Amino acid sequence: MRFLSKLLENRNLLKNLIRRDLKRRYVGSMGGFLWSVIHPLAMLISYSFVFTIIFHQHLEPRDGTESFPVFLFCGILPWILFTDTVLRSCGVVVENTALITKTVMPSEILPVAITLSNLVHHAIGLGILLVVLMVFYTAPLSAVAIVLYLGILILFAQGLGWLVAGLQVFLRDTIQALQILLFLWQWFTPIFYSLDRVPDSYRIVMTMNPMAFVVTGYRNSLLHLPQPDPLQVAIAAAVSLAVFVIGGLIFRQAKPAFADVL
Repeated sequence: MRFLSKLLENRNLLKNLIRRDLKRRYVGSMGGFLWSVIHPLAMLISYSFVFTIIFHQHLEPRDGTESFPVFLFCGILPWILFTDTVLRSCGVVVENTALITKTVMPSEILPVAITLSNLVHHAIGLGILLVVLMVFYTAPLSAVAIVLYLGILILFAQGLGWLVAGLQVFLRDTIQALQILLFLWQWFTPIFYSLDRVPDSYRIVMTMNPMAFVVTGYRNSLLHLPQPDPLQVAIAAAVSLAVFVIGGLIFRQAKPAFADVL
């Protein structure tokens, strides 16, 4: 509650940090914010060429679409939001050393600003995907359910973001290890395949991965497929909430030492 009250008290600071982050991504570029549209479009076109023209990838009716690029894009959008948020949060405190050491501000707001800035970019990519679905396929009403999965994802990513942001201050190898972890994590998340294709002997690995159900539920909502088991989604939500709280508590305990270490 104390943290939420700080967010409300510093909402103008949070808005400025989000605005600064959005501008800094494309500072000095002629395209500016237009690159936020070009990047997901380029990704969708390249996936379409590689998997449709080169590999002739085909899907079954149970996958919700005959287009593998659409299937893949529906799964990779939430994953990009997750990885970009955690990776960029990892270095945000170190990158803003001057703000931490020379001003009085709640440093926990810095990873929050990264999360909300990434959410803006995610909304642009999602908007492009919805337009593609409406033009070439259909955009079902079940797409509204992605709000649930986005909520679980944001809690999980924010908690991890606080955790790795604090670790990076004291252990600068954190971001290197995190990049390797996320690379391996990607292959144990059903982005390039559906969850029901995982052999039963490996299904236990998936039940330990909250992102498996977030990505599956997100994609199934867009493709009008059955939702994952409600119990598994509830467990993923509980794990995400626990990570959110633990990450916030660890960051709060570590931040008094930031100024001395930085």
